[in-house]
Amino acid sequence: MDPETGQLDLNDLADKLTSKTRLLAIGAASNALGTVTDVRAATSIAHDAGALVFVDAVHHAPHSLVDVESIGCDFLACSAYKFNGPHVGILFGKKDLLGELDFPRLLPAGQNAPERAETGTLNHEGIAGAAAAVDFLASLSSRECSRRERLSDAYGELHERGTALVTQLWDGLEAVEGVRLYGPPPGNPRTPTIGFTIEGISSEEVARRVADRGVYVSHGDFYAMTVVERLGLDDSGLVRAGCGIYTTDGEVLRLIEGVRDIAGAR
Repeated sequence: MDPETGQLDLNDLADKLTSKTRLLAIGAASNALGTVTDVRAATSIAHDAGALVFVDAVHHAPHSLVDVESIGCDFLACSAYKFNGPHVGILFGKKDLLGELDFPRLLPAGQNAPERAETGTLNHEGIAGAAAAVDFLASLSSRECSRRERLSDAYGELHERGTALVTQLWDGLEAVEGVRLYGPPPGNPRTPTIGFTIEGISSEEVARRVADRGVYVSHGDFYAMTVVERLGLDDSGLVRAGCGIYTTDGEVLRLIEGVRDIAGAR
């Protein structure tokens, strides 16, 4: 990872892969910085080296319509809670590979893929909730067409809206003295998620003080410990602000004003 941009260096990846590499595990988007990785290109590099590819799309799936055929990956995981559904995990795997893996399971469990990947009774309420979340996203399109096409419409509109909001947020925060932004600026492949710090104030304190203004941001490492370490922020981590499908211009402005006041009172 280039600490200046938060982006992965695919040339470095190619240099690291050898004939001994069995699996490339790679994130499609960073939940800490909002960077988006060209996982299609990374998959091609890994396959050329004879390795399988597992894509973590947890932060990617809410912002870009996933297409495993286009990516070409062997496995992909995400979670419905990131796109307005319940807290349930989702795994895609090529059927032949799922049939070969040695999954821990009870003896009565099914032998065939994909059932053999389940450890017992299915999470039926989670499945129903995940399907409802997908249908909700598709309902944001008014066209009379297939669900996949409606999802494509909805994601396209949400991307435009998210780009406008994150540009407003980035430009507003960048203008505040003492604020440092991490990751690539708008105009580069990214999600509407921004990581930042205020000089001299811990990320936790920033989060508490903007919460007093009715704005929720998170703080810490968000399980992205290596990213935070590479940025030299081991003690306090980042402040993270993200724009969802429900975020308004007014909320973005309230956050910018709050950060400006907090930074100005140092």
